Amino acid sequence: MMVATMVVMASAPAGAQGPDDGNGAINLVCTGRGEKLQSGYVNTLEWDRYDHRYRSRSGVQSEMRGFESAVTLQIYDNDGRIRLPQKLIPPLNSGGDHQHWWQLDNISVGNDEIRASYRLNGLNKPKVRIDRQTGVITIKGTGQDFSGTCERIDPGQRRF
Repeated sequence: MMVATMVVMASAPAGAQGPDDGNGAINLVCTGRGEKLQSGYVNTLEWDRYDHRYRSRSGVQSEMRGFESAVTLQIYDNDGRIRLPQKLIPPLNSGGDHQHWWQLDNISVGNDEIRASYRLNGLNKPKVRIDRQTGVITIKGTGQDFSGTCERIDPGQRRF
């Protein structure tokens, strides 16, 4: 968690200032739990109720698998980006940078919530929603989702 905090502060965009400068900067680290669709080849035995014996079955099986991780968000007025854990990045993706940052699109910062989306690939454009009262984040995309709680990080400020 401490490493994520240092990365956020060290990798802020060049023109970014702190939250006290009046430019509307928001830096968040959100920890939580997610699920991702994963596929794999399986070879199992299944009971055949007609022949009353076990038969082998093999093939590709898909299932949702859970994981715990953290995402980082930086929002500066109507510009922003999200840093995704490797588990939320599909093998076929549209880019992001070498540190797994993705540009946020359609950013809406309201009094009660923050909404945005980002493009992983041509078929998957997850939606992000953050409740500003509770700090709860939800990310919903094709074959993946994530939910957790966000904490604000103010560059230059000590936590305790």
